[in-house]
Amino acid sequence: MSTALMPVQPQAMRHRETATRKRVVSLLWATGLGLVSGLACVAARMLFRVLQWIIVRHSGLLPAAAAALSPLHRVLVPVLGAIVAMGVLASARHIAGNEEAEGYVEAVRFDNGRISFAATLWRTIASGFSVATGAAIGREGSMIQFATAATSWVGSRRDTTSFSLAGKVACGVSAAVAAAYQAPIAGVFFVYEIVLGEWQWTEAPELAVSAIMGWLVSRTLLGAGPLFAVHGLHPLGRTVAWTIPLALLLTFLGPAYQWLLHSVRFLRKLPAPLIWGGLTVGLLSLLQTTVWGNGDVALTNTLTGQPVLQTIATMLLLRLVATAVCTGAGTVGGVFTPTLFTGAAIGLACANLLHLPQPVLIAVVALSVFLAAVTHAPWMAAFMAAELTGQWHLLPLFLALNLGASALAHRISPRALYDIAEPTQGRA
Repeated sequence: MSTALMPVQPQAMRHRETATRKRVVSLLWATGLGLVSGLACVAARMLFRVLQWIIVRHSGLLPAAAAALSPLHRVLVPVLGAIVAMGVLASARHIAGNEEAEGYVEAVRFDNGRISFAATLWRTIASGFSVATGAAIGREGSMIQFATAATSWVGSRRDTTSFSLAGKVACGVSAAVAAAYQAPIAGVFFVYEIVLGEWQWTEAPELAVSAIMGWLVSRTLLGAGPLFAVHGLHPLGRTVAWTIPLALLLTFLGPAYQWLLHSVRFLRKLPAPLIWGGLTVGLLSLLQTTVWGNGDVALTNTLTGQPVLQTIATMLLLRLVATAVCTGAGTVGGVFTPTLFTGAAIGLACANLLHLPQPVLIAVVALSVFLAAVTHAPWMAAFMAAELTGQWHLLPLFLALNLGASALAHRISPRALYDIAEPTQGRA
């Protein structure tokens, strides 16, 4: 019997050695791609800052830049940015022809990770002019898209049978989310719940390594997080009971929020649609300068508990209108950070209306639940909230509420924030 087993043992050893080599190769790729993705995120962020300085002569936060402008310039600058962005996109169509910048989710699921770097670069530049001039969109969306295009370009330089291009781009997404939001754990779950749409634990080491690399690059070059730190760890106590009806409210508001974002897409059929977004931002900024930008200043103000109820409601309404019009008009960018602000603002408004203690922590819980209801990604939303605010002691509460909110929101409407297009005929 021992003689019969002899050929099997070397064969098993060879299989193990081959599997080990493949894992080492894929981890090396994940490390390099995490570095590439993180650097690409930083490069896009630096581009936005440079353009902002050139156009508005202000290197600080966008609402502060808006406040430093005269009322007339506050209206005209976003319109100017929209005009230049349209010119960039028109030039891209003329130069690149029919080549499109496919989203990273569609690329991973349908096109084996193929993303046009040139087309994405043009769109990133266009987004840069919109972002630098105050468009009410998330700059991180363009940063992540550019980073994944860079990952796809680098990954396609050499074919590796042990690590597909789609897997490489997935690592790039993980690193990009980690770099953009200083949230490496959320970056991994972002890939699982949104990009892949399924749990593939065999890829966890590569995704984790890439996320850590992107996070380290961002910390080194842009500064350490958490981005929206809430100081002071205080338990919710009896107030925790109020989070249940709040979670139900946010669950029903999630689909309504997405309907709002989709309802104004008719603007894209109008002549020069981006100008309507710029003009809306400019006019609304005459009422509140926090309309400018992705909502990071508004979110910071919300998470410090400074705004009174009327101020919160006004800020929320103005930003909802501005973001809806900008995205509806086709402004290049994302809505992730605006969504974070919307959830937090609703939570803080409810806490103030009910005179609840710890209103800021209620806002943090609302941020997490609303993100889960809108994205249908409860684990990502829970870790994102914890990593953004530093409130790790609330993680069990985040998970419990998010899982329920995500499931119920999906029953109300299958549509999620990162809905992907169906694969077109002939697509791999």
